[in-house]
Amino acid sequence: MTTLSKPCVTCGKDATKSCTRCKRAAYCDTNCQKSDWREHKKICFSPGATCTRCLEVIDDSNLSQCTVPHPVHASEDLGSTMGGGNNTWNFSCEACGERYHKSSPVFDVAAAPITRGPKFCYSGVHTIKPLPVSDKRRISNDILVIDCGPNIQQEIDSIPKTMPNVRVLTIRRTGFYDEDNNPTLDVAMPKLKTLKLIDCCFSKVNLNNQLTPLVEELFMQNIPDECEVTVQLPHLKEMTLHYYSGEDGTWINDMLATATKLERFDSYKLRSFNTPELHFAGNDLRYIRLHRAECLESLSVYAPKLEELSLQACYGLRGYLTILETHPNFTRPQGAPSTIFVNGTNACLSPSILRTLQNNPRVRFDDDGHSSNPCEGMFAGMYGFR
Repeated sequence: MTTLSKPCVTCGKDATKSCTRCKRAAYCDTNCQKSDWREHKKICFSPGATCTRCLEVIDDSNLSQCTVPHPVHASEDLGSTMGGGNNTWNFSCEACGERYHKSSPVFDVAAAPITRGPKFCYSGVHTIKPLPVSDKRRISNDILVIDCGPNIQQEIDSIPKTMPNVRVLTIRRTGFYDEDNNPTLDVAMPKLKTLKLIDCCFSKVNLNNQLTPLVEELFMQNIPDECEVTVQLPHLKEMTLHYYSGEDGTWINDMLATATKLERFDSYKLRSFNTPELHFAGNDLRYIRLHRAECLESLSVYAPKLEELSLQACYGLRGYLTILETHPNFTRPQGAPSTIFVNGTNACLSPSILRTLQNNPRVRFDDDGHSSNPCEGMFAGMYGFR
């Protein structure tokens, strides 16, 4: 304790001493200081200390105001409603586990305020202790969000200089889809691990082992049909592709061939006419979701650990399905292969595919968790098979 004339924060009497660490709290004696320690330790920080959660310097003006917004990269889009003078966006925050809703008469999700649910991902006291890696309720200096605007190309091209160690990058359209703004993504980001491209009208996306060698998670939504896409990422573990009807979807199979560590593939409305076949192969692959892959005709799968194969609303599967037990590029792991739960709700499957599913001992059928009959919920009538 050091000498300083202030009222004692415990009893209110004249105090002559203060906390030697933070210099803020004053006490009249040691007993008052000990009595207050349980509460005071929550806000006892050395002058100039920086909070490891919000990255702000802690001072008297923000002593009990540690707040962290819901991270864009950790927010799952649960859908939106537009019109009637108001627009509403619904999200689930992976970091805090809460749901929140944003509403605005203006079509701009970034500017829209949170109108329901917690306004912050975290709101509480500061901390100077290291946070566990699993705690995403934080502001990080290696996370970047770029909103698609008139200067987007300049912002993308400057990433290697302005944020050379970027680990998480989100590039998104927050207002109406702008077909006249066609940026390219072709820059070196050697530390990047998570990339989300949302509703931007890219003309070129180039992700490879030289530019972005460490990417593990890739989310692409509404990539234009004419976009020149290259994705060759050897460390990729999770791939999500929503609303893609590219004229040349051969890059998807190239991506699958390169991503030998892939664990999850999730697609919705994958409609690439020039890519009627998909080939999956990997010892770590556990989840394949092909919801409304309406132009897909055939697929082959080598995945000894595969747990789920979703073919929901795949209307064009008129070709073949091959479930491989071995693959020339992989050494099969020891032990029995996993059970594969197949969801074929509202799918149109050829007789050949149905026979493959029925005859494979690994396959179990999961039509919304109710059916064990391979033909129930899977339409084959268009092929003269019922």
